[in-house]
Amino acid sequence: MYLKTWKEFETASYNLLLKDPTRVRCTMKYCHSEATVQLKVTDDISCLQFKTSDIQNVKKIEVFYATIMKQIISNEL
Repeated sequence: MYLKTWKEFETASYNLLLKDPTRVRCTMKYCHSEATVQLKVTDDISCLQFKTSDIQNVKKIEVFYATIMKQIISNEL
């Protein structure tokens, strides 16, 4: 399901990550023809998606992915 706002997506993704960090996968795809970035966070049960063409969200996405990766790595060790 596509979430409408960045805050919704971010909150739902963090909740999914906290539930089971070893099963969460994150992907990011850039569509040049539409000039959009599509994000997807899934644990094979729930699938959260967010799509944006707003350039201001790029920095938020960078911080989000850094936080998610730190959390996944710290829980695997």
